Amino acid sequence: MDTHRQPEEAGATALRPPGQPSDADRGASGVRWLWPALGVLLLVTALAVMFALPAIVSPVQPPAAAEKAPPPEQPQAGSGAQRDLAQQAMQDYLQLRARLGLENAPAWGEPDWSEAAALATAGDRLFAQRQFETAAGSYQSALASLHRMEANRGVMLAASLEAAERALAASDIEAAITGFEAVLLIEPEHPAANEGLVRARSRLASIAQMELGRKAESDGELDAALAAYRQAEKLDASHVQAREAVGRLSAQVNELLFAAAMTRALEALDAGQMAVAAEALDQAGRLRPDDGAVRDARQRMQEIQAQAALSRLRRQVDDKVLGEDWQAAAGLYRKALAIDPDAGFARSGLRHAQERAKLHAQFDHYLDQPARVYAAEPRANAEKLLAVTSEAPPGEQRLARKITMLRGLLTRASTPVTVTLKSDGATDVVVYRVGRLGRFDSYQLELLPGDYTIVGSRPGYRDVRKVISLRPGVRVPPLQLRCEEAI
Repeated sequence: MDTHRQPEEAGATALRPPGQPSDADRGASGVRWLWPALGVLLLVTALAVMFALPAIVSPVQPPAAAEKAPPPEQPQAGSGAQRDLAQQAMQDYLQLRARLGLENAPAWGEPDWSEAAALATAGDRLFAQRQFETAAGSYQSALASLHRMEANRGVMLAASLEAAERALAASDIEAAITGFEAVLLIEPEHPAANEGLVRARSRLASIAQMELGRKAESDGELDAALAAYRQAEKLDASHVQAREAVGRLSAQVNELLFAAAMTRALEALDAGQMAVAAEALDQAGRLRPDDGAVRDARQRMQEIQAQAALSRLRRQVDDKVLGEDWQAAAGLYRKALAIDPDAGFARSGLRHAQERAKLHAQFDHYLDQPARVYAAEPRANAEKLLAVTSEAPPGEQRLARKITMLRGLLTRASTPVTVTLKSDGATDVVVYRVGRLGRFDSYQLELLPGDYTIVGSRPGYRDVRKVISLRPGVRVPPLQLRCEEAI
């Protein structure tokens, strides 16, 4: 059963002394207490219907034979899905109705509220008759009515608020209160309507606050005076004198705060207290965002911070250079140049670090894979590298070790290894990249370390191919090479 709030009878409202509540005030207070209780009751009822209705209406008991009722409808294909659709539509409607009921919708949502209730009642009757598809349509129409009502809510609210504001501007306090209360029926916590009621009812209180502010200002209590002026403006935003007093005294207080913040910032900069200086400059910047003194102080702080960062990076890069970690040193030099592109130590240091890193990479190219130098061309390139960098500068012990290691690697790669080949005197033997050895029973030759392919051939027989890997200091057993498989 829907509960509708009857509109109050129109009539003039007599003015009362300030502070004495009107009958409308007392009525509005009671209504505000009543609607949450009715909303809770409505929500409980909705939930009961949601969960109890399917159990109540299903299954439908057959009528007594004496009543000669028509036979029950036979279930149709898809009736289960239609029932689910109807139940879902009913639940959507009940949930929205419960929420809107808690929002005092019966007081502002007519005629859509009653129309939705009638459609939902029809849906309940159809559902009980197992006419699920038609019931779903009724529930969906009821839901649409509630959605339409909710969509129009903003228009009604705006119209009431505009009328109230016009009344307040014309000093028609009673009409303004009526308009703001109409807004609060729609949205009880509406900030503008609540503020409008406060302004409409607090004009005398605003004047009293202004008197307090003037007294505090004459006594030199600027914070208390500003608080009183702001309270007067808050109570009545249309009070021009209050607004002007807030602006005038705010500028005066801000001037004092700005001066104090700048003094604190400059003293902190002189003492090297960057965190304190930054906090003080932030406060000063909020008070005067475009002030030149704030910009100059921030520039000075940035320069001090940049110098401190460069000094820190310089200490870090010295450690990396000492450890010959040239890649890390180059990264630190780049960070320094990002802070100050003209930092001389970083510009020259970066070039040196990059050169040394490249040189180490060239040595690592051979030392990481020693087999590279067993080929003629890479071995020649490694020898050129040693010729250019035969000695490491003082203090570069890692480079000195790499020079020694590469020199030893080249020495071993240049030391021939003795290889003995065994054949049958009929097989023609060729060693790729060395030459043709011809036919023999036994042949001994000296080869530099590396990988070699040896091929034996003989007319009427299948070729024999063997690959040997010669390594420094590794003895190679005699290699048999005979063409024995006839074609």
